[in-house]
Amino acid sequence: MTGPATPGPTLQGQVLRLLTRLGSDATLVVGPDRQVVWASPNAGKILDPEGPSPESLSGTALSQVLQDPRAGELVGKALAEQVVQRGEIGHQGWRRVLRAVVAPLPAAENRSLAVVILSDITHERRLGRAHQDLIANLSHDLRTPLASLTLLAETLNGAARDDPEATRLFAGRIAAEADRLHALVAGILDLARIEAGVEEPILTEVDLLELAREVAAALSPQAERRQVRVEILGSAVAASADQPRLARALSGVLDNAIKFSHHGGVVQVEVGPGEGGPRVAVRDQGRGISAATMARIFDRFYSGDRSRSVPGSGLGLTIAKEAVELQGGAIEVSSTPGEGTEVVISLRSPTPPDG
Repeated sequence: MTGPATPGPTLQGQVLRLLTRLGSDATLVVGPDRQVVWASPNAGKILDPEGPSPESLSGTALSQVLQDPRAGELVGKALAEQVVQRGEIGHQGWRRVLRAVVAPLPAAENRSLAVVILSDITHERRLGRAHQDLIANLSHDLRTPLASLTLLAETLNGAARDDPEATRLFAGRIAAEADRLHALVAGILDLARIEAGVEEPILTEVDLLELAREVAAALSPQAERRQVRVEILGSAVAASADQPRLARALSGVLDNAIKFSHHGGVVQVEVGPGEGGPRVAVRDQGRGISAATMARIFDRFYSGDRSRSVPGSGLGLTIAKEAVELQGGAIEVSSTPGEGTEVVISLRSPTPPDG
């Protein structure tokens, strides 16, 4: 009785080629001279979609394929010690991060070949940094109002207890700090719901001019405190939108414009038709946004005001972008440092009724 057939070298090679083609990792075989001897079929696509084909990688110096010198160091250590080495290396100027596992090939003559397996963990690392930013910013944004609430409550229970005027003053401040905490928590929950996809947009025909007036009216206390005048310009135009979500998005954008305007400045909200459909543009005369900050303007909890002299959670534009894109729209930001910023929300036109 014969046992099960053992796959021959040809079948093993076919399976290996299939796995490396379907897998998400790039595999390289590197010689002692740090030259690539062989590359898996998917290596070129993973390392550089616009770069050379896997076949042309053979004979190429490893330092040309992976510019981070640590790649060569891992290969050298693996061959010298005949032990698997692991590490992270930067790729394409650290725009990407790769996890490298380097193992000596025992069957190789003089043990002079190493297998390098590369996994793209860029997204994983970005999520890690985003998580760290989340914790740091939440700690900052929660600590300030909580400390204020504690101090105000202690004052009301102490020196101001029998002073009606002081009681009214501190009670108002407590309400303001509570509102700030509520807005922060509501923003986090709203963003989580949008990203989780648990709520589908309910699109209706929305009068953008009327919506802009309602949002501006709701933010009039903030504008008055900053001595900022909000002007509503343009003409009535209808859009296909989820009105509550669009109102929150526009409120976040307008709130930012007010907060970052100079005292006595003017914020314009212009409504009207655009090239691709109805739009709302919010323009301020504030400090503007630098090019470095512009690259992160939609990152959650990111604030261009590093001193945090202007209170805020850093979620306004993040929520606005997610909410607008969820309903098929787009949001763009342009700015000139020292002159001001413009945020444009573009939406779809209502679908005409059949017949």
